[in-house]
Amino acid sequence: MRFVRLLFLYLLIAPMALADTRVFVSLAGTLLEAEITAVSGDNVSLKRSSDQQTLVVSRRTLCKEDSEYIARWQEQHTETGTTSAPAFVGISAPVQKYRLSCQTLPAKSNRGPPDSDHRIFEYTYNFNLSNREVSRDLQNARGLAITLGKSVAEPNGDLIVLQKEEFEVNIRPQSKMVHTTQPVRLSYSQDPDAPYGVKSYGYVLIIRDAAGNVLHVEASPDASAKFTTEILSITQAPCMVDRNFKLKPLSEVPLGYISF
Repeated sequence: MRFVRLLFLYLLIAPMALADTRVFVSLAGTLLEAEITAVSGDNVSLKRSSDQQTLVVSRRTLCKEDSEYIARWQEQHTETGTTSAPAFVGISAPVQKYRLSCQTLPAKSNRGPPDSDHRIFEYTYNFNLSNREVSRDLQNARGLAITLGKSVAEPNGDLIVLQKEEFEVNIRPQSKMVHTTQPVRLSYSQDPDAPYGVKSYGYVLIIRDAAGNVLHVEASPDASAKFTTEILSITQAPCMVDRNFKLKPLSEVPLGYISF
């Protein structure tokens, strides 16, 4: 008899719990089935249905309908004192594949005298980003582009992060945007008997959605793309890194051969 009463109670409560579950949609189109457990300012605590893990996301990364739902939930729970969010933040929702493509066009101009061993080249990169989704906007995303150089005297040595640029990415469906990096000028010697200076090594481009999920990575050389985590941790440029993009704080950047 006791078992029957417990079963009846479970069947009565279960639909009420499910009614609070919602599929939240980020501005980048990622989906998360979860239940609100707390709200504090812009931060919303969501208990994910798949594994009951609590995630904390920013309301600004969610669609308009979700923001309105959160506001209604907050009004209903204000009197119960359950709107305070836990202290941990920064865990993002799982990313959903986004159809984003990029055509990268490097540009190089020779600024050195043609009859001299000393050469000066100016480099820029044009990133032509295309949102190939039929109906999903890409809003409040962020792009990170780094340009790389290497020492002529040590071509197999450490790399130089010449510049680091962050930019906004907002693209409507079936539309494009272009970001062009600031020009950087590198000087070096063409004399094999007296090598000096800095030559271009390539670039890395990383696109993340508003929740911080990586949507697109590309690089030249291609192998640089696998060091996304290390590249995202770089906080300043110019700087020296090894071939695994680990910072070399004691290595001196050859600034005499670099100008902007």
